Amino acid sequence: MSTNKIGLDPGSNGSLSINNTSSTIELVKCSSPKEKEVESQQDAHPEKVHPTSDLDALLHVVKSSLGTGVLAIADGFKNAGMVVGLVGTIIVGVLCAHCTYVMVHCSQEMCKLLNKQFLGYTETVELTMLHCANKKFSKYAGFIKKSVEGFMFFTYYGVNTVYIILVAESLQEVLENHLRLGWDIRLYILMVAVPIYLVGIVRNMKYLVPFSALANVLLFFGLCLTFYYMAQDLPPIDSRPAAAPIAKLPLFFSTVLFGMEGIGTMLPIENSMKTPRHFLGCPGVLNIAMSIVVSLFLLLGFFGYLKFGDNTRGSITLNLPQDALAETVKGLVALAILFSYGLQLAASMDVIWKRVEHRFSKENERGYYIVRSVMILGTVILAIAVPNLSPVISLIGAIGFSMCGFFYPAICETVQRWDEVSLTSFMMWKNIALVLVTIVAMVSGTLTSLSEIIEKYQ
Repeated sequence: MSTNKIGLDPGSNGSLSINNTSSTIELVKCSSPKEKEVESQQDAHPEKVHPTSDLDALLHVVKSSLGTGVLAIADGFKNAGMVVGLVGTIIVGVLCAHCTYVMVHCSQEMCKLLNKQFLGYTETVELTMLHCANKKFSKYAGFIKKSVEGFMFFTYYGVNTVYIILVAESLQEVLENHLRLGWDIRLYILMVAVPIYLVGIVRNMKYLVPFSALANVLLFFGLCLTFYYMAQDLPPIDSRPAAAPIAKLPLFFSTVLFGMEGIGTMLPIENSMKTPRHFLGCPGVLNIAMSIVVSLFLLLGFFGYLKFGDNTRGSITLNLPQDALAETVKGLVALAILFSYGLQLAASMDVIWKRVEHRFSKENERGYYIVRSVMILGTVILAIAVPNLSPVISLIGAIGFSMCGFFYPAICETVQRWDEVSLTSFMMWKNIALVLVTIVAMVSGTLTSLSEIIEKYQ
């Protein structure tokens, strides 16, 4: 069996595609979970090349929701407390799983209606507005599409900035331990700019597949060794508060959203499956994968905060001691993040390139690499301007991931099922609640994150 990896497709409106080490999986027409006979026929569609098994899809979903954000979850617990952190993580996990379910189902329905083989995240939102039952929403389709692309750009470009800060802080930890240079973090950001550029300038996604595979292995070993350190000499549970000040809660929810939300990857994963109907359902691939993800977040957040308390930093690896094994962990995680930079950059690059492509000759690729180089330089400049890991993670989670994870799925479901909307409709009130949660998370999380950034500067 070939090994499948997730990569960002520069031509997919910021959505992801699933690539094979030897070939690209052709995405097939979406299946409807309500019609099993139709699903069976679609599962056997002749255009589906090298379909992924349920286990492959499960691993992909877990990986898409686990990344640098899981390293920050202990810092999130610091802003919530032990009990509130546990309960809050479960609530956010349930909301993320539900909104992913809603978005995948909306995409399936639009594929069925329009006889499409595959719809990405942005396309699903746009076409839902265009082809909804109430035609008055159609005139907003263009605006909605642009807003989705805007938030996608902010989210993924912000993630790339976080990557640079995390790699630089890991390098600083190791070098300062041995050389005692006393350099500012901004100098380390400039040092990592060169390897960041070499990874980020790669255009063809198939050349990044080996880097993605290596990043997965490095991150896995880094997490295992981190758990090993956290399990040693744990203080009593009552030494940590059950709840933190309520003013800190927005930082907690934003951090959890940053780490757990992976809705942009779910549509291509479901479409690549041999039996797409197994993605949704109970128990389905989505439910099992999110249960694993939430469990890992709970364990790392709970024991990480229990171990390090108020000294917990933006990445749990930065709290590890200054011995050889701990420095190995920091190096492994830093390399994993470094190798993932190019994949994350593709989504934001796609949004920008569509708007400037007409200015360059199609025969000359230098224009593309000039724009991509400027994009990479921009993330370095942003990292130098705001080199504070925790509030930056919270800011991206509050704005980008709350909109993409909660707001647009709620809007899509409401518009698509407009005929069912009424004052007694559970769906309507549930989606109104999701929109309100998004607004509260955005406003409170943004204000709190900006306040912390300003405080650190002062």
